[in-house]
Amino acid sequence: MKRTCCILLALPASALGAGCGDEAAGEGVTLPCYPADPALADGDPDALYAASDIPRFDFRLHEETWAELRANAREEEYVEAQACYRGSSLGLVGLRFKGGYGTLEMCFEEQTPFPCPKLSMKVKLDEYVDGQRLHRQKRLNFHAMMRDPTKIHERIAYDLYRDMGVVAPRSAWATLHVNGEPLGLFAMVEDVDGRFTENRFPEDPDGSLYEAAWPVSTDDDYYAERLETNEETASHERFIAFAKDLESAEDADRLAALSRWTDIEELQRYMAVDDAILNFDGITTFYVGEDGSAENHNFFFYEGPSSGKFRLVPWDLDNTLSWGASRFFGEVPRWAETPATCPAYFDVYQGKNQVLAPGCDVLFSALSQDLAGYRSAVRELLEGPFSEGRLEEQVDRHAGFIRAALEDDPYGPDLTTWRRDVGILKSELSQMRARLKGLLGDAERGD
Repeated sequence: MKRTCCILLALPASALGAGCGDEAAGEGVTLPCYPADPALADGDPDALYAASDIPRFDFRLHEETWAELRANAREEEYVEAQACYRGSSLGLVGLRFKGGYGTLEMCFEEQTPFPCPKLSMKVKLDEYVDGQRLHRQKRLNFHAMMRDPTKIHERIAYDLYRDMGVVAPRSAWATLHVNGEPLGLFAMVEDVDGRFTENRFPEDPDGSLYEAAWPVSTDDDYYAERLETNEETASHERFIAFAKDLESAEDADRLAALSRWTDIEELQRYMAVDDAILNFDGITTFYVGEDGSAENHNFFFYEGPSSGKFRLVPWDLDNTLSWGASRFFGEVPRWAETPATCPAYFDVYQGKNQVLAPGCDVLFSALSQDLAGYRSAVRELLEGPFSEGRLEEQVDRHAGFIRAALEDDPYGPDLTTWRRDVGILKSELSQMRARLKGLLGDAERGD
């Protein structure tokens, strides 16, 4: 059953149709959230993600409902909330918390009422009102950036993928308020859904989108559980065939098998960026479960119905661009290195977790057979989007853009600490370039 809520005080007749704001409506109070602007529904999404300022979103719901939502955040169930965007009503929407183990579950391991005051949130605009949209978006993701002390990792990382011709979400920032109380600054990241695939793959828009499905299983249920679009009509036969093709191929034939199902050059560009941004929590990290299975996460696979190709889309990048975090994976061999014996397992996070060497995976085993293409992608990245000075300028520009919003953020960080962390990121970019050049040398020696 869906939980319900309402505006805290009754609205006067003059305010009917208004949404929410800093004050509940009453005599002499002017709501800052006015009736909906119909033009917002079909506006250009760039108005959200490339705006010249940081937009404010307001949500109003019963205090009891808000308390219950916080207490049961791990259930990730929507509740009703009145929503406002830039002072215009968005109407009734679904609001919930979101996240994985590192951004949600771990916040409730300690026996405290609400140990993480800022959690990522998701808004479903049409949860209660069919067809309701904001700039053609059906869902809005607001990431708390818990693993990002600079608050700019996601924007930079997603831009790098796109600059290298890899399809990736747009990212910007927003401030959130609930019942007039500020929650602070969040990363606003475009949802990867049917609207996303229509926009990014206009020549092939109606395919099946899978979250964290990898070509390793022949179980139909494995893919069905991870399907994000075409839930009523999709067949998973081609994904299963993809997995079988990779598994049955040997040696050089494995690269030929991979090329039948993917765009090899696009994969090589993806891996060049993945290596550059130190994405140790993405497609190359196969965490080993209690049952011995190993799975990676933080990505989508899109199956193009006309092209017949599967294309990767990155996701959840706040934990990238961190030189310090990379030390927790120091002993794990790179995806381009196949251990002498597979499966091979390695401890990470000081022995708290275990991962499978990515070189033991059939897809990476295939892709590593064409390191010349990977080297070409790395050079293009180093000479272009990842070149010296270019990223430093972006760091300065983004930091200046969000500074005022961070200063008003009740949950920090304080500006002194934040400036230090931004400076650390800028200084570490040269180390990341040096590492990438070293990987380029390793590839040349191994090819």
